[in-house]
Amino acid sequence: MSLSWRSFLLWGAASLVGAATVVSFVLWGLNGPAYLVDLIASYCL
Repeated sequence: MSLSWRSFLLWGAASLVGAATVVSFVLWGLNGPAYLVDLIASYCL
């Protein structure tokens, strides 16, 4: 069974979103919500 490049690209994007979600929850658990708010503010401003 071979995967097409679109399927591979979709799985790659889903993996990146999943990894970002896991990292966000880990940072939330370690440092509380203030850390994530400060991180988002620093990237947006």
